[in-house]
Amino acid sequence: MTNLRVVISCVSFETVKITQPILDYKADRVYLIHSGKKPPYIDFFNAVTEVLKKRKVPYEEVDIFYGDFRIVMKAVRDIIKKERKEGNHVYVNIGAGPQIYSSAAMIASMMEGAIPFNPPTIEWTVKDVKGAFYEKGKPIGNAKKVKKPVEIPVFDVRPPDQELISGLSIWKSITDRIKIRPTKDIMIELNRNDLLPDIWLDDRQRKCSQSALMRYRRNFLEKWEAEGWIRKDRRGKYTLTDQGDMILSIFG
Repeated sequence: MTNLRVVISCVSFETVKITQPILDYKADRVYLIHSGKKPPYIDFFNAVTEVLKKRKVPYEEVDIFYGDFRIVMKAVRDIIKKERKEGNHVYVNIGAGPQIYSSAAMIASMMEGAIPFNPPTIEWTVKDVKGAFYEKGKPIGNAKKVKKPVEIPVFDVRPPDQELISGLSIWKSITDRIKIRPTKDIMIELNRNDLLPDIWLDDRQRKCSQSALMRYRRNFLEKWEAEGWIRKDRRGKYTLTDQGDMILSIFG
């Protein structure tokens, strides 16, 4: 089968942050990364799998040392590549598990075209912060002792094409202002910003050429749509997606 919804999660000391997104995404298959079955980890793992069994969600165990960046990176990347090759949609939970897992899973997702997500917490189990993170009245935090720093490998995860982002910013600005037939205004503004040269049909500059329109569609509209930054609605009108809005807020 193809077009399945696949969710990858790491089970350490969380349950709801793992199970609820799986149910929200209506996952067809789940991969649970964990590190052995010693207490107290096994209790959390069993709690998660119990929910999945009750809801009849198929899952696979991936028993690795999730404190090693290289091991996690390879495991998550291999899963994503396998599932993507089969034509499935892969969602990676980076909000549960140790920081090493989260950083490795995030990079693997960006490299292989998976969708990383984080389930924000609404309510915490720890009510007494003073009792949980303080010692003799002194703020300590969750960790009392740590090992020497372990540097994370740096990978070439390139940012999106800046010209596409600049063009998308122009597109959004004009479509927010002009609701009906904004194409010509968009092309003119792209031209003013040296993003779409030679747009005029004649020296009077009243009409854009058909070749310029085709270049606009090929070099901008089609690429924005392929990136998932815009989408067509039922009427054939393009609208900005959440992904596109996020790209503009980060890189625009």
